[in-house]
Amino acid sequence: MEIEAVAHTGYHFLRWTDAAGDRLSGDNPYRFTVKSDTAMQALFALNDYLVSLSAAENGTIKSGGGIHPYNTVEKIEAAAHTGYHFVEWTDASGSTVSTDNPCRLVVKGDTAVQAHFAANSYQVELIVEHNGVTSGGGEYVYGTAATLKANFIADKGYYFVKWTNARGDSLSTANPYTFVVKGDTAVYAQYASYKYVVNVTATAGGHATGSRQLYDHGEQVTLTAVADKGYHFTEWTVGDSLDIPFSTESPFSFILSDTAFVDYKAHFEADGTGNEVLPAGEEARAYHADGALHLVNLEGSLISVHAIDGRLLLQFKANDTEYPAPLPAGVYILNVAGGKGKQVTKFVVRK
Repeated sequence: MEIEAVAHTGYHFLRWTDAAGDRLSGDNPYRFTVKSDTAMQALFALNDYLVSLSAAENGTIKSGGGIHPYNTVEKIEAAAHTGYHFVEWTDASGSTVSTDNPCRLVVKGDTAVQAHFAANSYQVELIVEHNGVTSGGGEYVYGTAATLKANFIADKGYYFVKWTNARGDSLSTANPYTFVVKGDTAVYAQYASYKYVVNVTATAGGHATGSRQLYDHGEQVTLTAVADKGYHFTEWTVGDSLDIPFSTESPFSFILSDTAFVDYKAHFEADGTGNEVLPAGEEARAYHADGALHLVNLEGSLISVHAIDGRLLLQFKANDTEYPAPLPAGVYILNVAGGKGKQVTKFVVRK
């Protein structure tokens, strides 16, 4: 007689046994001669299957793999390298098995599974003050180079110094600055204000205060002329040669800017002396109207007009009674040099 046993999926035939459990045969089909009533049992066992794990670039297998019985649940786990993250498990055909990590895999047969990884994306944030326009911020893939660039000159009076991180640590003084992105990064463009040295001198008969090194851009400077006994202050002069009449005020204040004068000289005269701009008896004056500077009894004089912050706007010799001067509304300083002396005054241009 011939008998045959069929194993279920995931199982395989082991042997035939009799009613006492003794082994009869490992053959399947099994042929034997019937001599009496006989009870036989077919025994089966779970199949063992190989789970093969591999990792693509930028990662490793952390756990799992090996030989496991049919229908058991195998936990497999992958670990990404720094700057990368796990994406998916795929089978030998490249089809997605799971996007879970760790993943619980039910063993149904010999299986080859591969873990895949991708580079992280990180944000590079730029922080800047004083209107220092920057470029280079945004999203970058791990390990790629980011190039940051800032304006060397921001708001008037500020210049680029260096890049720092969020803690204030110096990163670089290069501009542009290139670095490899390793994570979310905040980079600060640091600017500093220009420093100015104000030099103040004086003629005989007194001294002046206000001279100082390293004034900041935008800082107010106050100059004071102090006359010795028997002398009086007459004027401030400015310029490279300190020969441009500028103001008769003391104390005199101004705001430091990239157009302001930084060299000043205080002039003093002995009491009882003075200078005349014009011969006695003649009235000299100047005023602004209809876009022109009107001059009265100033022919032949050297005229200079400064903005209130010290910028030289006009300079000419007065040969006519009118001089075109389309100045915006504001207060201006008029310096007149001629005749026997100098005169400094202010005039207003109205809208």
